[in-house]
Amino acid sequence: MAELEEQISRLTCKFIDPKLENQYKEMKWEKNSNYIWNLMILGHIIFLLIILDDIKQLGIQPIYISVQIICSVALYFLLFYEEYRKEYYDIYFTLTIPTLMINGAYHYYMDPDALFGPGAAALPLLTLLFFTIYPVDFLNGFFIVTTSVSAFLIYLLEVDIISGEQIPYLLVIPFVYGVFVKRSNEFKNRIDYIKTEELKILRVKAQKASKAKSDFLANMSHELRTPLNAIIGYSEMLMEEAEDDGLDTYSEDLNKINSSGEHLLTLINDILDLSKIEAGKMELHVEEFDFENHLKQIEATAKPLVEKNGNEFVIEKPEDLGKLTNDQTKLRQILFNMISNAAKFTKKGTVTLGITKYNEKVRFAVTDTGIGMNAEQLGKVFEEFTQAESSTSKDYGGTGLGLPISKKMTKMMGGVMEVESEEGRGTTFSITIPIVVQEE
Repeated sequence: MAELEEQISRLTCKFIDPKLENQYKEMKWEKNSNYIWNLMILGHIIFLLIILDDIKQLGIQPIYISVQIICSVALYFLLFYEEYRKEYYDIYFTLTIPTLMINGAYHYYMDPDALFGPGAAALPLLTLLFFTIYPVDFLNGFFIVTTSVSAFLIYLLEVDIISGEQIPYLLVIPFVYGVFVKRSNEFKNRIDYIKTEELKILRVKAQKASKAKSDFLANMSHELRTPLNAIIGYSEMLMEEAEDDGLDTYSEDLNKINSSGEHLLTLINDILDLSKIEAGKMELHVEEFDFENHLKQIEATAKPLVEKNGNEFVIEKPEDLGKLTNDQTKLRQILFNMISNAAKFTKKGTVTLGITKYNEKVRFAVTDTGIGMNAEQLGKVFEEFTQAESSTSKDYGGTGLGLPISKKMTKMMGGVMEVESEEGRGTTFSITIPIVVQEE
């Protein structure tokens, strides 16, 4: 906080940096432009009523009327020309309001017998009101209040409406309080502005850094996958040769290399898919295909994974699945992510893929009888790099990217991904997508 306050002048309550001061004034104008226009109109109406009352009591005084006309012309000019109002509104308030107040006090001074309507109570009210209603900086506000109130204070003392003993109560106390409030608000608003600008800069930097990271990873797809695929391929070849030569010890070690390579490739694929989505480089390759055949491929791939933990894999589907118009690869990836996730958290249970068609949409729901999730875990199930609990990654593995990527892909297809779960009683992940996906 102290570092922020050092950027603001203690005397003027303005930013020491002229560029920052101009930016702040621009922000204030955008925020207060309508308020300034309305304040000018309302103030003019109030002064018109006062002028009519003054003329009724005191008659027409040439100096008084001339000052009122000059101030009114300046007002109308600023009301009709916004570019000038933006540039000179603070000067208008700073000079015009004190001028009108001094002119009013002078008018009453011309005839001591005239009745001053608001009376002495106007002084503390004007002091506090003028400090708060005018959208000018601290020094300008200080000048408006000092000159305006002093003019009427001198008049009231001259005609014996108030005495010197009343000045602390009518002027000093409200004046000191008004200065304190105006100064405090000015400092607070400027510090808040600095914080907001710094947050904007940090947000832009973070967005640029995130985009640079996503662009880098999306462009590194080939460079990362190619050598890893080579490692996996050569390890498979060496495993076959080791088995043929009866080198069981080497075969076990090569199998570990192959398994680790496959696991690493899966993690890299997830990260690259997420990065492509963030970088806006992932596209749907939409085509019409027979879903029955597509489902057989998914079943062939997913069934061994589900049965690995002693689970039963069940598919519930309508008689005629017909054709879908979608990206086959990405739809298969989404369904496989949901099925593999269910298989991972279910042991000696059942994993069910339910398919339902209605209207122009199709719903795929994967239900398991696994460990389930509580409300807190459900709230962060689609967060990237996040597992339901800190121990989940250790016990079950994974990066926490499969479901977030699936949800983003589902959204790209014009669909929605949902989850229902009860702790200890299983989970259902579902996607609902159009039968015919429109390619953007």
